[in-house]
Parts: sequence; structure tokens; C-alpha cells
Amino acid sequence: MNSQDRGNETMTTRTAKTARLALACTCLAVFLPAASQALPEDAGQPILGTYDNSLLLLDEGKQVFYGAPGTPAEIIQGTLKISGEEIVIERIDGEVKKVSVTGSPALYQQQPAIDQALVTAEGQSIILDYDTQHMSAVGNVRFTQGNDQWTGCQIDYYLESRQLSTPRCADGSQARAILSPRNTQ
Repeated sequence: MNSQDRGNETMTTRTAKTARLALACTCLAVFLPAASQALPEDAGQPILGTYDNSLLLLDEGKQVFYGAPGTPAEIIQGTLKISGEEIVIERIDGEVKKVSVTGSPALYQQQPAIDQALVTAEGQSIILDYDTQHMSAVGNVRFTQGNDQWTGCQIDYYLESRQLSTPRCADGSQARAILSPRNTQ
């Protein structure tokens, strides 16, 4: 291969990498699918990301944002806030499929509807699966909406149906709930 061919190959490789980088960077512009159940205005809000470092894995369709204890990585769009020491966004064909958050704690919050209180979840890890519209929080978990609170080892929240499941812990300990009277919310 002569130097001109190497130069052309390098230019083609750079162009392809630049195109893939531009495509992957649009990840934040279309961060969360409109299908997630939340305020309709959230999807039209600007997305703000703050982090200490990030890693773009073009071939894997992943964007990783890193924070640290006390200064977590954070993604905010409207009422949605996701934060943790590590946020991994997985995309297939440009569409966000899964968001995984780990940290001390990993945090998710969003207002599901204009007439409903903010939903918050925290745990050692949180996984949002947009194909199944499911959020799972694991490890010293707390889930709140308004004055109601659930705690346990794992919480499963179904975004579309707004259903919550809090199974017994693997060690046999029970989950707990504190529910306020209807008229105080």
C-alpha cells in the first residue's frame, strides 16, 4: 500500500469515525423515548448532562457518564432526573433501549402526570428498560410518591401502567410501606 492509499484509508476511517461520533452524540438529543410515561412537556425540554468524564463506545452503541461520590453524573430533562456514579445509555439503531445507573445512591425521579406527585427511586443500581417500560431498583431501595414510601431490597416500577412491586428480600426480610391517608396528598 503506497502513502496515498494510506492517506485515503486514514481519511475514510476518520470520516467514518466522525460520522459515527456525530450520530452517537445525538444520543442526548433523543435521550428518552416519548413512550416513557411522564409529562408530555418533558420530551420537548432541553437535556442537561453534567459529569466528570464520559466514554462513547461507538461499536457497542453505549454512552457512559462518570461521576464520583458527592458529585454524581446527572442527566436532567424536564421533570426527569437520573443521577449516579455511572450512567450507561444503550442504544440500538439510534433509539434508547436501556439506561443503567449505579451509585451511592443511584437516583431516578420524574413526574408521571400533571395531577400526580413526583416519583423518586433510589438504590445501589437502577435499570430503566424502555422496551418493557420497566424500572428496577436494587439494593437498599426507597421509592416515594407524594407522602407514600416503600423500602426494601428491590422495587419494580412499570412506567406505563404505574404499577409497583416490592418483593420480599432474598434474605427473607420483608419490604415496608408507609402510606398516607388519601386526603393529605
